[in-house]
Amino acid sequence: MTELIPPYLSAPMAAVDRTHACENCGCSPAAQLTFRGHRGMVVVMQFLKNRGVYCRDCGLAVFRTMTSRTLVQGWWGYASFVITPFILLYNVFGRLKLDKMGDPVPPPEGMWRAPWSPGRPVYLRPTIVGLAVPLAVVGLIIAAVVSSALSSTGG
Repeated sequence: MTELIPPYLSAPMAAVDRTHACENCGCSPAAQLTFRGHRGMVVVMQFLKNRGVYCRDCGLAVFRTMTSRTLVQGWWGYASFVITPFILLYNVFGRLKLDKMGDPVPPPEGMWRAPWSPGRPVYLRPTIVGLAVPLAVVGLIIAAVVSSALSSTGG
């Protein structure tokens, strides 16, 4: 009789870590994560934080949103130009935690919502043009240094 059931259906399923449940959708596995953002405004700046227990998909949606906004809004201040790369790096470490998590699994009691859609990757969003700001500034600084070096040597 067991020949009628394919082996992939009769094998025991791997246990899901249900230590934490996503606060958005209720799925497991989930982990306590914090994603940061930064908004530079010439003279003042604003630090943003999104802390919660997220499954992989919901956490990925938060990561991509916070990172995308920081890429566009983070560079527009004197100190912000230095702070923003650290904020982006901090988010990458949170992203690495998400990579270690498995697919979201609904709770057995059935009380859950669909996980947030992560959306497009950061490098495919229009906000990736925010990287042009620091690249342009660094390029201008290099051009100024090279041109002053050439003019001081008489070349």
